[in-house]
Amino acid sequence: MPSLHLFLLYISASLMLNLTPGPDMALTLTRGMTQGFRVAWLSVLGTFAAGFIQIPLVVFGLAGIFRESPMLFELVKIAGALYLVYLGLRAIRRSIRGSETIGTANPDGDRGVFWQGLFTNLLNPKVFIFLVAFLPQFVDPDIGPIWQQMLVLAVSSKILGLLNGTCFAYGASRIRVWLSRNLWFLRLQDSLLGVAMLGIAGYLVFNRAPGGRG
Repeated sequence: MPSLHLFLLYISASLMLNLTPGPDMALTLTRGMTQGFRVAWLSVLGTFAAGFIQIPLVVFGLAGIFRESPMLFELVKIAGALYLVYLGLRAIRRSIRGSETIGTANPDGDRGVFWQGLFTNLLNPKVFIFLVAFLPQFVDPDIGPIWQQMLVLAVSSKILGLLNGTCFAYGASRIRVWLSRNLWFLRLQDSLLGVAMLGIAGYLVFNRAPGGRG
């Protein structure tokens, strides 16, 4: 289990990331605004199910590599922090330029909606890149097996994403007209995400314990 302060920081960061506009959110909001809560929630459930494939690949693959090469572990953490800076700057730029209008989805049936949600998340390479870059930032090899810590963090993130997506599905189904006319809400999410990612990256880079520990 990760240390409490790293776990809370990770949950906070994951929550912010779950609020950023992206393919999964766009799909959920579209379904909610055009087809109601039930259909939107099936899409969210598909996104969550993708984790059953993503998590084992990332967690167990990375854990074995990092166990054999502590130096690589540190390099990945540094590279991951730089990636968080990139995400933060990109989100801020999006908030300044403005988010794109959400399109309209076509009915595909319950199974089609579920599989679309799953493959939208599973086939997005940014999800794997993010997990590889993000998880090691909140792992301390001195307090337990790396794979166990990353498994807890990855599962927690997916569960949080499920809860967050459910809220968005419900909200979109209830405020269809308002949300489609107030795109400032999506821009506000981007601004908050950008600031949070830059802050987390700075914390992880400049608040390391002696000996290179994060």
